[in-house]
Amino acid sequence: MKNKISLLLWVSILPQLVFIYYIRRNPEWVESYYSEKFYPLVSKLHGGFFNLFSFSTGDLLYFFMIFFSIRYFYKFFTVEVKKPLLIIRDFGALVALISLLFHLTWGINYHRKPLNEQMGMSIEYDQTDLENTLNDLITKSNELHLSLVGIDSLAVDFPYSKEELLEKAVSFDPLTNNQLEEIYKVKKSLFSLPLTYMGYSGYLNPITLEAQVNSKIPKISFITTILHETAHQMGYASEKEANFIAFFSAINSEDPYVKYAGYTFAIRYCYGDLLIADREKAIEIIGNLNPGIIKNIRAVNRFWMDYINPLRPFFKKTYDGYLKANGQKSGIVSYNEMVGLVINHHKKSIKK
Repeated sequence: MKNKISLLLWVSILPQLVFIYYIRRNPEWVESYYSEKFYPLVSKLHGGFFNLFSFSTGDLLYFFMIFFSIRYFYKFFTVEVKKPLLIIRDFGALVALISLLFHLTWGINYHRKPLNEQMGMSIEYDQTDLENTLNDLITKSNELHLSLVGIDSLAVDFPYSKEELLEKAVSFDPLTNNQLEEIYKVKKSLFSLPLTYMGYSGYLNPITLEAQVNSKIPKISFITTILHETAHQMGYASEKEANFIAFFSAINSEDPYVKYAGYTFAIRYCYGDLLIADREKAIEIIGNLNPGIIKNIRAVNRFWMDYINPLRPFFKKTYDGYLKANGQKSGIVSYNEMVGLVINHHKKSIKK
């Protein structure tokens, strides 16, 4: 039986490759049949079951996968070393199975119709657009900051626990402006410390569709990470789109602390882009930001600096390769490409 299952999975590799080749060239089909019809059913089914557990079952799944992998290789090299073809058979079958589950449950969303096209807006912008948007983001952030602390030199101290933030950071659908159903839940990762050393704020388990957030990151980042991972749960696989939805959801929140996290989140990306395009202008504009906001941003930077280690570039490079393998040509840089969405959404909002 085991041999038959392995053979069947091996045989499935070719049809999977042909299917992936097709969907990469047909985003309209993916949007109409997978993302809008099939995936919502899968998402509700998974959410209805895995939300019954307060802990991350996906993290436990990863733990057992690591445990049994170590056990398998130990057994192979100590007991079955004379059967080298076994590892090829089993490894190939496992890869085929994971690939099949990954694409059916979530991965096809990487090839859906771009969000900006669905929203009827461009992602192109020039330096003037970037400067105008950054100035407006700074103005809004300064206003929010003063309303929260009263003095421009004080950093914002978020009064909520991280458990409370899991409830307060609620996502909005960028196409309808409606608040999302409660089926989308984010959980603290059981692997928060390893994630911190790896340089990750959160992730979506593509098999269980559970969204995990690193419980160790500062609260201001905790908020936008919750919203980013919820966007992935919604079926937006693109990192730039998930980042934009995190910003969009935060600024639509009724809670001023969540709004503040959203506006300052966008400032960091827009400032980074302007810094590359025109360093002097970027420094001039960022000088208008309240000192207290800069303290909040520096606190986030210090947090990540405290966990720098030699392996972090390896993990970043690995994830970069994963994104590129799934059609995200810019790889890990695609996070920064949210700027085009933020700018054009801003321009669209002004026209209304």
